Amino acid sequence: MITYRQATPSDAPGILPLLEEIMGHHGVVPPEQASLSAAVSAILTASDHLILVADDGNGLVGMCALIFSQSTWSAGPVCELQDVVVTRDCRRGDVGRGLVQASEEVARSRGCSRLFLLAEYWNLDAHAFYRSLGLAEKTCLYFERDLRTG
Repeated sequence: MITYRQATPSDAPGILPLLEEIMGHHGVVPPEQASLSAAVSAILTASDHLILVADDGNGLVGMCALIFSQSTWSAGPVCELQDVVVTRDCRRGDVGRGLVQASEEVARSRGCSRLFLLAEYWNLDAHAFYRSLGLAEKTCLYFERDLRTG
């Protein structure tokens, strides 16, 4: 049986490999272990972030991050869902569905009127999964600047 719950600092060692797995799937080189660990620790103690984990009793088999903010478009609080990852051995089960459902429950409990996420254009399996959960597809262009470079 899978338990969905808010992560605690003791979950950090199990969260790091999940993040490294999703970064590898996206072709991203994970940050240094110490930097990633510090980021996870900061999220676990922040009031506007949290991490939900899926625990099968033997360890973590999935996770996602939630970021809470105020939206002018929604005139109130909203929740961004990030880093939805399920270990390779547990994919195609209901772990991902459970994580998204748990995220919706947490977002509603915090008064959020909207839950949203971004998915890479090439990640067709993720697109199909989110559509199967009834998430509405929006189309936009995403822009960013790497502030670590000049």
